[in-house]
Amino acid sequence: MLNIGVIGYGFIGKVHVQHYISNENVGKVIIADPLEVNRKSAEKIGFKTYESFEDMLNSEKLDAVSICTPHYTHRDITLRVMDFKIPILLEKPVATSREEIRELIEKGERLNIKVMVAHSLRFSDTFRLAKRLIEDKEIGNVLFIIGKYLAFKDYNQYPKWKTTKKEAWGGTLFRDGIHIVDAIVWFSGKRITSVKGLPLNLLFDTEVEDTFLGTINFQDGSIAQLSMSSITKGFEQIGLEVYGTKGSIKVNNDELILYKEDDTPKYIKPAIGASDFWKNQIDHFVDCVINNKEPLVTLREAEKTMEAIFMLYESAEGL
Repeated sequence: MLNIGVIGYGFIGKVHVQHYISNENVGKVIIADPLEVNRKSAEKIGFKTYESFEDMLNSEKLDAVSICTPHYTHRDITLRVMDFKIPILLEKPVATSREEIRELIEKGERLNIKVMVAHSLRFSDTFRLAKRLIEDKEIGNVLFIIGKYLAFKDYNQYPKWKTTKKEAWGGTLFRDGIHIVDAIVWFSGKRITSVKGLPLNLLFDTEVEDTFLGTINFQDGSIAQLSMSSITKGFEQIGLEVYGTKGSIKVNNDELILYKEDDTPKYIKPAIGASDFWKNQIDHFVDCVINNKEPLVTLREAEKTMEAIFMLYESAEGL
């Protein structure tokens, strides 16, 4: 039975804890969080807590750690946890610069540390099936991808760090749209040649954008169009449309629609409703720890997505 440490007990930290305790191979979950309110919340339901993650690492015999802290802390905390030579599940985004990511890759590989990055749509049953259909050329060669992350998020209700450039680094693209960019990079599998990005503040007066529009051009001539926004009240769209030479795929976490030439659209739904990609993600990480497997999303794999993100922001700097 594994002993797991979770660093950060905010929204996503609670998600990690929930699925660790439901995994039959996890015996104990211990939490570190500098905020007293978060520690008290964890203690009320029976978890042992520490104010300092280093105190937790020094005091407990842990088999693995989840890092679920604000973006700007990822690099420093991950580098320190690596010193304890235990597997790490690192929430996205990996870090806030190319240099920080290279630093994590170099140290992780030098010390042979297993690090998995939480790009959660890769663990959705429908997205996995879509990826397989694309690889099997069910829709021919990919020509055009439309990616959307449209979901209202009230910036006024966020903790302050999520709306400041120094701590959050970016807004809707960096925080939420990264899931769609990762899926696009994963589905395409092609090298990016150029991008165009347009960050906007259409509703919220914050240092980070509430809307981001963009395009990504790939080496084979295919193109992706991005629409990311946190201001879209009333309607939510999180998914991809992939158009190929022989058909198309529309996918979100609830269902997948496959259209092929001379065919009617086929609706493919998970057997028991929407896929719980967070549960699948945690179960995969636990399996990798127990059986010493390489995670599906390594630091090097996540670096490809982060490069697309950095390019999109940089393309907008001269606007």
